[in-house]
This record gives sequence, C-alpha cells and structure tokens, in this order.
Amino acid sequence: MTDKRSEERKMLVNLADALFDDLFETSDEDILREVADTGANSQEVANRVRAQFEEALIKSRKERLKAARAARKVAQAGKAQGKIVDISTARKALRGAFEKDGLSMAARNETESELTDEEVLRKYQDLVRLGVIDPEDGGDV
Repeated sequence: MTDKRSEERKMLVNLADALFDDLFETSDEDILREVADTGANSQEVANRVRAQFEEALIKSRKERLKAARAARKVAQAGKAQGKIVDISTARKALRGAFEKDGLSMAARNETESELTDEEVLRKYQDLVRLGVIDPEDGGDV
C-alpha cells in the first residue's frame, strides 16, 4: 500500500527539481528581461533573493549544528554505556520497531524518515530502555 502523503511529497520534489533545472538553464539576460517585464527593479529583486538565500543558509547550518550536538550526546551516552550508535543504525531500528504490530508514535502523523536526527536518537534510546530494541543485535528489533 502506498502512502498518499509520501507520493504527494515525491511529486512536489519532482516539481521543485524541474523548476530549479529550468531556472539554472535560463540565461541571465532572459531573467533580467522577465524582471523588467514585470516592472520590478532588478537590483531590489536580487537583494531580496540574496537575503532569502542567506536565511536558508543560516537555517541549514543551524540544523547541521543541532544534528552534530545530538550525535555528540548519543556518542557520550554510548561511551558511558560502552556502545556508540550510528544514526543510520538508529533510523533502521526505529523503522523496524514502528513496523511491528501495536507500536506507533502516539498523536504523530509522521514517519521515522521525517524525524530529526536528535528525535531519532532520543526515541531509539527510549525504545532500548523499554526493551523494544536490542542494541546488541545491531539495533534490530
């Protein structure tokens, strides 16, 4: 059975890819002509886009820092317990745990793949403590 939200997300990603491909293939002259045709000031548009790019760059760097901090916490916790957990192992273990009958994320409509690394590692540790995931089996359920 196919997840409708997953299919819709794939379609949106494909659309975004097509739009970006089209944008990158467009010459600078064509873009400036389109901006002029709308009556907008090309310098103002460039400044606005540059600012949006900078905001996106800052946001992505914050997310990377957040993921690195989460990985460090897990590594420190793993050292205390004598075992370090890789994020891909934790994601695989969560995916397997959520596929089991009767186990789900209460009041959440997202899947393991939509969770941040920090959330995955926290849920992984919780499920290990509850005995749902056996870390000795490589994270398998």
